[in-house]
Amino acid sequence: MGDRANFGFRDRNENIIFLYGHWAGYRMLEQLGNALVQAKPRWNDESYATRICVSQLVNAEWDRETGWGLSVNQILDNEHKIPVVDWAKQTVTLYEEDLQTAVFSMGLQEFSDKYSSQLSMV
Repeated sequence: MGDRANFGFRDRNENIIFLYGHWAGYRMLEQLGNALVQAKPRWNDESYATRICVSQLVNAEWDRETGWGLSVNQILDNEHKIPVVDWAKQTVTLYEEDLQTAVFSMGLQEFSDKYSSQLSMV
């Protein structure tokens, strides 16, 4: 049982770091939007921006043995469409589980404005 979701962060070499959350599906786009708001000062620095987003999504659960996982170029157990942040293109694309079929794609600011429940701090 769970609400499994994956969040992708694509680097300039086309590799994708996936953050898997066992209970992350609930309000996943809002959670990603909130994380992007916090990472906005580093949107042009993919390593820092990815770390900030991952930190925001995992939040206070860093010391738990279960609940979150990381993988590269491979989604883990999943029950939702998959958002992938592309730092080079400055976009978020929501994919079907095949990672080929795009449901939508929009700029980072547009995505943050639409899905974040936080006011932009920057």
